[in-house]
Order: sequence, then C-alpha cells, then structure tokens
Amino acid sequence: MRKILVKFIQLLDGTPAVYGKRQSGQSVVELALVTPLLIVLLAGLVEIGWFANNYINLLDVTRAGARRGAVLQDQKSPLFWENRYSYVPQTVLEEAVAEGRLSSDAYIIDYTSAEDTEDARFWLRWFPDDVTLPGNYGGEPCEERYRDRTFYTEVICTMITTMDPLELNYENGVDDIIVSAFAMQQVQDGGYLAPYPGRAIDSDDPQVVVAGRYPTNANECNLYPSPGGPVRSDTVPIIDQYRDPFDINHNSARDIAGVSGAVFTELSGYDDVAATDELAEKQVGFVLFGNHAIPETYCIGSEWTMKDIQDLMNLAAYDQASLSSAPSQGVVLAEIYWEHEMLLKLPLLSPVYTAVGDAEGRMVINIWAAFPLSSVEPHIQFP
Repeated sequence: MRKILVKFIQLLDGTPAVYGKRQSGQSVVELALVTPLLIVLLAGLVEIGWFANNYINLLDVTRAGARRGAVLQDQKSPLFWENRYSYVPQTVLEEAVAEGRLSSDAYIIDYTSAEDTEDARFWLRWFPDDVTLPGNYGGEPCEERYRDRTFYTEVICTMITTMDPLELNYENGVDDIIVSAFAMQQVQDGGYLAPYPGRAIDSDDPQVVVAGRYPTNANECNLYPSPGGPVRSDTVPIIDQYRDPFDINHNSARDIAGVSGAVFTELSGYDDVAATDELAEKQVGFVLFGNHAIPETYCIGSEWTMKDIQDLMNLAAYDQASLSSAPSQGVVLAEIYWEHEMLLKLPLLSPVYTAVGDAEGRMVINIWAAFPLSSVEPHIQFP
C-alpha cells in the first residue's frame, strides 16, 4: 500500500521514471497552468450554490405568502378589499418613469375618487427608510402600523418577513411582489364559452374557466402599443387575455339571469373599458412597488393571463370524467421578482452571468406559488 501511495505522489509530482533525476520547475509550471482553472471551477460552484440557495429561499417565500392567503376569510378576503388601495402610488410611477425604470408615461394611473389619495395608496405599502417619498412611509416592513392589514398586505407582509436575510430593493427596477386572486367556475356546457376562443379546452367538454380576478379594479391590461400610439383593449383582436375577467362568455356585458339576452349570472366586478388612455387599467394584480413592466404592453404587474391560469387548472392529463366533477374554486397566486447578484463578483464569470440574464444583463429570479382560496369560490347559477 505504501509503494502504491509513493508511486501516486511521484506521478502527481511529475517525477520521471528514473527516480531522483528531477526536472526542476516542472511542478511549478503545471501548478501555474492548473490553478486558474481550479479557481474558476471553485468560484463557479460557489455561484451556482448561491443561486440555488436564493432560489429555494424565494420559493419558500412565495409558498408562505400563498399559504397565508389561503386561510384568510371574511373581512380579510379579497371580497372586502378597498379598491382605492389597489394601485401603486402615483409618485412612485412618476419617479420610475423619470428614472427610466418604466419606459413611458402611459404607465401613469389617474386617481378615480376623492378617497383615492397618495396617503391611501402608500399606507398599505412598505418602502425602505432610505427612499425619499411623501410622508413617513419608511421603516421596518410590516411593523405595528400594519396591524389592521387586509388580504393583499397580509400576504405581502408574510412574504417580506419570510425573506430574511434576503431583502427587497425598491430602486433596482426589478424587485417586486404581486398578488392575485382568481374565481374559477366549473362549466359543464362549453356552449356558454362559444363567443371567445380562449378556452383551456377548445370544445364543449366540461372545463374550469376564470369567472373573476381580484382586485376588481386592477385585473386586466387595457393599453397596448401600436404604430399609431397606445390602443385600448376594445380595439385589439378578441383573445382570452383581453376579455374582462368577470365576463365569462365575452359578450362585453354584465350578464344577470332574467335580463333579456342573459344566459347566466356572473359575479360582480365587470367594468367597461375606460374611455381614455389615462383611465385605462394598466395594472394587473396587487403590486407592491410597480417595478415589473408587462412585455409588449403599457402595463405593470402580473404576466399571468386568464388563459395561463385556465391551462394550469385544466391539465391535459385530466380526463373528462375528472373535469366534469371538478368543483368551482378560488385560487390565490403569489409572485415575486428579485434581482440576483453574484456573491464573489469574479470578473471572469461576468460574461456568463450576463449571457443568461435579461436584456440589461441582470439575473432576475421569478417564482410563483398558487394555493386554493375558498373565500372567492364562485357560485354562478346557470338556468
């Protein structure tokens, strides 16, 4: 065993076959050639481990938030949410546009009522102490002033608390938390869905469809770019993600049983497309900071369309017997966007980091989690 060990050491040392006749400096040259490669490999392993650790932590964060939302009932459900708190504060949006974090003033969302003020929007959102904003809104996340928090702030506070030791950076143009709630209606006869093609199952077979999305005043993107300027959703092709979430049959009307032409009762929440670009809905979901711009739109918030959630709930592996017995249900969707930065910041690895990043070379981690939400389960009555 000793001879084998000695021989192995001699081979590693570069000792020639005739032991004792050493070639001076050979080992030093080999070490000089191999060491940089070993350092890069080690640094790469450290960075991969750092990324995996953060990814797993953020996955737990979204699950914790969605799980918390799943148990909120009564006055803490989305049904009792004060809509004037839904939109990101105007000051934040204007600041983001001025700094280039949002590319167009089309993101600006006008106030809609006397009660819709900067204070109302800021009150249930957290901003760090080092950010200069109107009023005293900085401080520790979810501190005592949040004691009366409701559905969306309860979910977001749970996520922020669970992130420790990771932190959100409001000013990097990436970090954000988005929370949405969906009412999913089981429809036995696909004929009710005939007016639009965005069904998960393109037939009259039973399927689950979105019958509502909360907050009711921030649940759709109504402004899209075109060569001639912004256009509202009533002028774009009719596909699923452009319909009102509460308009199941896409007839652009509030359907109530007993009214001429109606075939069933929809949930309350349907709203007409705004008459002006300023008033058009440009936020999807309850958004903490407003950093995430939805690609190819003038909107911020969640990229999840109604078709996406319907596809998730009507998995292709389900047979029709299973779908026909699937209950109507509610779903809470918690999303997080977070900018991942290298731990060692080794310049040699920067090109790799940039290559797998976004258009600006930043590594963005986007994770979501969905849990059942009984408080928004629909009970639509069909004739």
